[in-house]
Amino acid sequence: MNTILISFRNAFMLSLIVFLLMACAEKKEPVKIGLSINLSGRGGAAGDYIRDGAMIAVEEINDKGGVKGHPISLIIKDDKNTKEGVLSADKELIDEGVPVIMGHAYSQSTVMAYDYVTSRNTLLFTPYTATSDLSGKDDYFIRSSVDTNLYGRALSILLEKRKISTVSCLLDMSNKSFVTEYVDATKKYSNVKCNTSEINSKGGVDWEISIDKLLSPDPGAIILLTEVTMTGIASQKLRLKGFKGHLIATLWAQSPDLIRYGGEAVEGLSIVTFINNKYDNTIYESFYEKMMKRFKHAPTARSVRSYEAIYLIAAAMKNCSNFTSEEIKENLLSLSNFNNIMGPVKFDAFGDVVRTIYEIRIKNGKFFNAGHLL
Repeated sequence: MNTILISFRNAFMLSLIVFLLMACAEKKEPVKIGLSINLSGRGGAAGDYIRDGAMIAVEEINDKGGVKGHPISLIIKDDKNTKEGVLSADKELIDEGVPVIMGHAYSQSTVMAYDYVTSRNTLLFTPYTATSDLSGKDDYFIRSSVDTNLYGRALSILLEKRKISTVSCLLDMSNKSFVTEYVDATKKYSNVKCNTSEINSKGGVDWEISIDKLLSPDPGAIILLTEVTMTGIASQKLRLKGFKGHLIATLWAQSPDLIRYGGEAVEGLSIVTFINNKYDNTIYESFYEKMMKRFKHAPTARSVRSYEAIYLIAAAMKNCSNFTSEEIKENLLSLSNFNNIMGPVKFDAFGDVVRTIYEIRIKNGKFFNAGHLL
């Protein structure tokens, strides 16, 4: 009897060891994705939204088995919205062996990072950067956001639709590549007279001088090429000065914080953007519920883009054998049937996209879609 018990125990232990060895053998190394965004510099709240959306996407993918059995490891670095911070964050990520860095939240930051990251054969993927200086290049740079050339075309359509012939533009030079290109593209596609006033949100702003300069030509519309805080403040100051014309902003200010900072002054303001105020699909509904439960706020234009970006990168990784930057790039460019939270996405040969541009307007303290522009 004792011999039978010993044999049974030995067989059980052997089976347990085999099971544990098999489990260990099946556990695969994680694949890394770097996320380099501003979390502590000016405008850091935008970085929080980006991080939140990316984290939910990674958790969903890992819950479904990861990428070819490999869990995704999201490595997050704070670029602090400074040149030193951008280069330091990206260097740390490259040293940790990430094949792709998702970043940055500002066009100017991406321009700062571009040479460093791409020259090290690391893919730089952005859902945010609009500078057309990086368009049409065969390199290690891919984006799911549209460029300033398309924004200029869309804005010119909106101005023509409203029969506006004179505009003033408030340019936040902390994101110089974005704002200057945006104005140049608008001039290229329209015949409006364009007056500009420059500020820098990283320093002090003399609002009295800036506002007077914006109002001096008696413009039919004022274009606010500013981040969300500055857009809200500028709107309030313009309305207090008696401006009753159109206020138009960019997706840089597309955030629920705009209504908090601008209050009644942003009522009627339009945003030229490729991000809809909400999406009519089950993916968005599920994402909405998770954002509310986990972070206590609804999806934003930034969190929706980071969520989509993680799924785009994961889709490309599923066709990789070694998860190299080159493989991820090739597979992203060849994606033909990707359809996620924001609808279909397809890249051209240079890693650029063309997407629908909307006019999103604030009405009764809420965002609504006022139609397609392009």
